[in-house]
Amino acid sequence: MGKHISRYLNIVDLENSALLFNGVNGCLDEVPQKLAEILRSGDPERLGALGSGEIDLLTKRGHLTSLSPAEELERFKEFSAVLHKRQERAIRTGGIMLLMSYNCNLACKYCYQQEHRPHKSRAVMTPELVENIFEKNLSAIIPGAKRKDFSVSFYGGEPFLPANEATIRKALSYTKKYGMKSSAITNATMVDKMADIFGEGPGFVNRVQISLDGCRELHDQSRIPATGEATYDKIVANISMLLKRKTRVSVRLNLDRRTMATIPQLVKDLKERGILGNRYASIYASPLHDNLAAVDATNFLDLAELSSQVFDLGIDLEHPVSLRANEMSYLFSLEKGLGLTHTCFCMQTMQRTLVVDPFGDLYACFEEAGYPQFRVGHISEAGVEFFLLHDTYKTRHIANMDECLKCPVALACGGQCGVRCRAKTGDLFKPYCQDIKRVILDGLKLAYQKRREQNADSCRLPQVEPSPSTHG
Repeated sequence: MGKHISRYLNIVDLENSALLFNGVNGCLDEVPQKLAEILRSGDPERLGALGSGEIDLLTKRGHLTSLSPAEELERFKEFSAVLHKRQERAIRTGGIMLLMSYNCNLACKYCYQQEHRPHKSRAVMTPELVENIFEKNLSAIIPGAKRKDFSVSFYGGEPFLPANEATIRKALSYTKKYGMKSSAITNATMVDKMADIFGEGPGFVNRVQISLDGCRELHDQSRIPATGEATYDKIVANISMLLKRKTRVSVRLNLDRRTMATIPQLVKDLKERGILGNRYASIYASPLHDNLAAVDATNFLDLAELSSQVFDLGIDLEHPVSLRANEMSYLFSLEKGLGLTHTCFCMQTMQRTLVVDPFGDLYACFEEAGYPQFRVGHISEAGVEFFLLHDTYKTRHIANMDECLKCPVALACGGQCGVRCRAKTGDLFKPYCQDIKRVILDGLKLAYQKRREQNADSCRLPQVEPSPSTHG
């Protein structure tokens, strides 16, 4: 039987060679450009002229296959379905995102919760609801997870408004009692009002994500309260306070075309203040996006464009491509086991973390919180009730997504954000890919380049050399 080029072969050009990347098993091989050109061409005659040793090695690594395209597709569908079930069985951890209220002291124009504020902002999570969750229904919300394997996250709106303090302290008493980790997403304008709850270990908020919208001038035009006063200096001062309390702070830079040019100025300021470089701080660039909310997306950036612009600025800042590089770097030292395992994209499918809002409604995605049509369940004094969407979301993995099954980077992607896909295509199971394949392959290339720079000898991959008769 003849050999075919696998539909899951990816070819990444390097300076004087190329990387072959198999999107099913994760195998990586560095080859000469001439061999990469043959594989890229798909020409059966040129492929047939390769030596038997080359054919055997390329087949062993998965870059060539004896399966027909239809057979290979069906085999991958079966494999991804089995892999997903294995992933489901393996995960025993759980998480609860406590959405304290939909109220916020800021009025950012791009906020995806702004539609909820007029009619939901009066509701505040109560200590009684927290008690109901932790004393009675934790195991029903996330079946199979033990209390010690749970994490708790505080979310909003803005979770650290004064009205939420009693409930937050009640929840932290449970994290201390059961040895749970705790985190938060906050605008950090008011965390100093309850500074003592932040720190290391159970019973404290251990990690926070905080956003900045560019340099001081642009940030203060963007992340503002309704009254309009500046917030940059307050937020940065509170970041410093959290770091002193040994709270891990992830600083997210919300960027668009308008704010990109100010990033060197922002990075310089964060360095001078002792934030960038602090052992408890990390910083990364992320593009603004429009999923559910109707916002002005005129200046929004795609992932690859953002990464390219950060790279062109010549600053040491994590971005979508570098984050992918960090994520995939393990492939270069993997000798056995599964290389690629992203059968789904995020919390929405696995539902090992759920959002609980002040009304007791359960959501599988924090961006969907507040939209009743996207509830997956409800918690009350009578217990936990799950809705049909709870089960539907669990079927959103690549084995059930026809376009994803044909994609050579499917297991490095997972099918993309379900919220965004449904918003952009009208179909939960239809991917909205944009430039994600480019980001993944650029990330793989960057990971390889970094590894070679650090230690060239340890980064040598199996070499597939062209035969002299073919390329001489």
